[in-house]
Amino acid sequence: MPAKTYGYAENSADVDALQVYAGVDVILEDMPERGQYRMLRRFLREGDTLMVTALSSLGDSDGPIGEELDYFLQHEIRLVVLELPITLQELDTSSTALVYRTVKEVLQVWQQHKEAAQVQRLVRQKEGIQAARKAGRQFGRPAIDYPKDWKCVFEQWQARDISAIEACHKLKLSRSTFFRMAKRYRQGDK
Repeated sequence: MPAKTYGYAENSADVDALQVYAGVDVILEDMPERGQYRMLRRFLREGDTLMVTALSSLGDSDGPIGEELDYFLQHEIRLVVLELPITLQELDTSSTALVYRTVKEVLQVWQQHKEAAQVQRLVRQKEGIQAARKAGRQFGRPAIDYPKDWKCVFEQWQARDISAIEACHKLKLSRSTFFRMAKRYRQGDK
């Protein structure tokens, strides 16, 4: 059976890029969780070529992408990634293995850098929030002040002289606001 070339794209821009480069038929992802890709992968045989525009088409992080590279290397499937010029060249088996290993290592370093940057950003964000709180900055929506007749109406409601609905009407508050204020008042925020 002759080797075939397949294209895989996640959006129409990728489809256009693949067709301009090689003029192959492209499978466009229209299923969640890369369902089309998983079906396409079953059709790939030794000697076939899979074309994608970016490595991110194969997975979301270095782990899944590395597993795919291992799979392609093991099954002697050529991977052409338009954003990686080295993959556009015809390579022998040992050179292909070297390229795949190098790409995997670069992905791991990139993923570690990305995780470290995310941790650093979270630490800086936490420090900024703490500094703002120390400076007296309030976060969130400000609490509504108690209406003029609050204490009198609240005591009537507590004594069960009036219902919650009547208390809401007297104070011109919604039911949820009334109960939120009642909770706050009971907790000592007067």
